[in-house]
Amino acid sequence: MPLQGEEPIPSPIEALGYRWIKRVSEGAFSKVHLTEYYEHTENRSETLACKLIDTKKCSEKFRKKFLPRELAVLLHVRHPYIVRVQAVIKCRSKICIFMRYAEMGDMLSFVIEHGPLGEPQTRIWCRQLALAVQYLHESAIVHRDIKCENILLSANLNVKLSDFGFARYVTEKNQHPELSTTFCGSFDYSAPELLKGKPYNPKASDVWALGVVLYMLLNKSIPFKGKTRQVYELQMTRSWKFRTRVNGILSPEVKTLVRSLLEPNPLIRWTIEEVLVCDWLMQDRRLRSLNADEFAALAEAKVFARSSADMERIKAKLRKVENSNQSVTMIKETETMHSARAHSDSLVSIRISLLDQRS
Repeated sequence: MPLQGEEPIPSPIEALGYRWIKRVSEGAFSKVHLTEYYEHTENRSETLACKLIDTKKCSEKFRKKFLPRELAVLLHVRHPYIVRVQAVIKCRSKICIFMRYAEMGDMLSFVIEHGPLGEPQTRIWCRQLALAVQYLHESAIVHRDIKCENILLSANLNVKLSDFGFARYVTEKNQHPELSTTFCGSFDYSAPELLKGKPYNPKASDVWALGVVLYMLLNKSIPFKGKTRQVYELQMTRSWKFRTRVNGILSPEVKTLVRSLLEPNPLIRWTIEEVLVCDWLMQDRRLRSLNADEFAALAEAKVFARSSADMERIKAKLRKVENSNQSVTMIKETETMHSARAHSDSLVSIRISLLDQRS
């Protein structure tokens, strides 16, 4: 049963096959619930996480700026190491984002429980996360909130990058990405150019955050601690070091990678492409080439063309007022819903064709 004051999934959305189980976590403008989706046509059920956003309780800036961006990105992304969104459904002021449930929790909890990880497992996760970031950057998307808490782990211990609340599209001129002016993300993972408070290259800041994640996996701690000014000075002077317990066992190659990611000058900080071909990742022969899913995702990213009309359609759906208390607005349909609708449309087309022939 819901807790007192709990606001689980609206009943019109539950009628589509979603069953509320329990609340998992809570953020500034959203709550995450564990749910089950039952597909009647295929007689199967699936455990999902549901990020529920109540737009009545959001700030105007979040509602008009960040929320449409997040939904636009979620409608687009499709990658083996990015959390899969099953459906996005609006019911009055509430928006439910249903996504794949991560059975093994988030990366931070995993590291806290198991301690510093060895290089073999860290190498696999670093590459998977780097491939996800490469896919986003090729698609002209920046995440801007990469951190261990936003990296989920599947039952097979594969990375699933999540939480696109600060993500946005960026344009490029002469191979230089559009600069960001919004300070967002987590302080512990923020690059020095963000702490400086001036326009910054968001792709380079994503790579810095990847460096903090890598450091965290190897050390079970963050590289910089303190208040803003103190942390900024430590970052700029490269005043960080590996913990004594791991410093003597880490390979020179992984140390080089961490130094290259935690480079305070964004102009010479390694790009995500340089990360993916570094000596440390190449040490594992299995990681030297893309598998079929990785290759297909990257190929799709390279030809993706975003239309400004996509964002306008999402904003229009967010503004839409449902006809009744029992109606919903589908912002992103499940594949089975989409297939059923396509089948229904084809039947209508056949009927129209037959009527045309009779006339």
